[in-house]
Amino acid sequence: MPESYKIIATVGEDDIRNLQKKDTKDIDVIEVRLDLFSRNYIQKEMKKKIKSLGLPALFTYRRAEDSSVKSYVKLFPEDVEGILKDFNDNSNYLDIELNREDTIFTNYEQLNFRIIYSYHSFKKSIYAKEMKEFIQNSRPVKKKNPIFKFAITPEDIQETAEFMNDIKLLAKTNTMIGICMGESGIISRVFGDHFNSSYTYMTLGEPKAPGQISIETFRKFRSDLFKGSTLKEQKEEE
Repeated sequence: MPESYKIIATVGEDDIRNLQKKDTKDIDVIEVRLDLFSRNYIQKEMKKKIKSLGLPALFTYRRAEDSSVKSYVKLFPEDVEGILKDFNDNSNYLDIELNREDTIFTNYEQLNFRIIYSYHSFKKSIYAKEMKEFIQNSRPVKKKNPIFKFAITPEDIQETAEFMNDIKLLAKTNTMIGICMGESGIISRVFGDHFNSSYTYMTLGEPKAPGQISIETFRKFRSDLFKGSTLKEQKEEE
């Protein structure tokens, strides 16, 4: 099992507007889905709001064809230049899609962010050989080793088990995140650490991906991780 199992909570503009620091006590990283924000909020309000929450931020931009939820606006590199400048340190993260050659995060490999290289398929699974090829062909990055996230849509629970065991194998040499979307993949979100997946994705509002569950539901499934306190507090005590 990984040394820690970190919770990433995904938010859009509707979620973050009234979010307070006390609401994020069980979260390790807040994923800011830039495609679910207006250009005005990104440029005028986002920095102050994220800073007030006091959490590491993961900045993600999904194009319409790569997302299960409707985007607010199409963004361009100049729209996120301020965000990259304001949060450019290795406590924060950028999501870069493995199966796309373009990204709005210009020169990301030279920045100080921790990089999560991600792959998403809303139609099928992916096998270990293909994942290895994506990993081997990824660009080297400036800060630390990148994290590799593979999120797939399994046909059934058997395919979920096969995929998660491939994640466990690849985690011997890489930091991995394995997510199976949909109902048959919920086990991957709840018990991913048993397959050496280092992070899991939850929601603070409406689900942003098929099968995404709330922090409250996760706590009920994994009371062993909390033991009467928040997961974050438990880590600090250890």
